[in-house]
Amino acid sequence: MNILSLCDTHIVVGDGAMGTELQRAGLPVGESGERWNLEHPERLQTIHAAYIAAGSEAVTTNSFGANRWVLGRYGLADDADAINRSAAAIARQAAGSSAIVLGDIGPCGGFLRPLGEIDPSELGAEFTRQARALLDGGADGIIIETMSAIEELVIAVEAARAANAPFVIASMAFDRLPNGNIRTMMGVSPQQAAKAAVEAGAEVVGANCGTHMTTGDFANVVAAFRQATDRPIMIQANAGSPELEDGKAVYRLQPDAFADGMRQVVAAGARIVGGCCGTTPAHIAALAQQLRAGAR
Repeated sequence: MNILSLCDTHIVVGDGAMGTELQRAGLPVGESGERWNLEHPERLQTIHAAYIAAGSEAVTTNSFGANRWVLGRYGLADDADAINRSAAAIARQAAGSSAIVLGDIGPCGGFLRPLGEIDPSELGAEFTRQARALLDGGADGIIIETMSAIEELVIAVEAARAANAPFVIASMAFDRLPNGNIRTMMGVSPQQAAKAAVEAGAEVVGANCGTHMTTGDFANVVAAFRQATDRPIMIQANAGSPELEDGKAVYRLQPDAFADGMRQVVAAGARIVGGCCGTTPAHIAALAQQLRAGAR
């Protein structure tokens, strides 16, 4: 299945958060969620199935941090291939032929030279290996998420292309600054992100997560993307800004309010919409219902 074909016909509904859903399922704060691909596949299938039942047409694998640098913090670096293949296989089994499986690649968790110790060629090789494992496990394409550095985004897109991904989605995390400008943590503007992603080979550009970002801010990101590209746009917004409660991040934006706010994003021109941190199957169900009502 190819998400680009769906984008040609209607607004595609993605899924919601994975991390907060894992915690709701019992994952202790600070533990590796990717470990559960090997130890608790049935719990992950339940999460994917709940999103599909809510109306998700595309589900994202539990592999956001499944690169050797992030996994190495938990002693799992040698299990990277098995974790990625399992992540895709679990999502594929839950989705069957009813939903697209997006193989998820997140940031490496460090900095490229000269700011950090990671060599660009080494990062490219690792992302290529991760993409291949996800595709081998059953992913239909690759989504690169929550990037803040344009160099890392480009390397990841090129790596997915090298792994022969049928399609690549490139999504960055933007913040609303006190002056109202929207940039990533590394200072990248939406226009710069879209231009670089498309030149590297991404078929879809997107934004997810971010700090102090309202749905209205995401609508502005869509407008900025559109100035740089005519490729389909994907937006995955958080369920509001987090509040700390007993050491945990709590997201208070309710499903109906989330869905109502996402109308601005759709009106701005997004073709794929879903949720990020704090969103649940209930948020996705409200969003899907909103879109169905608008189509009538």
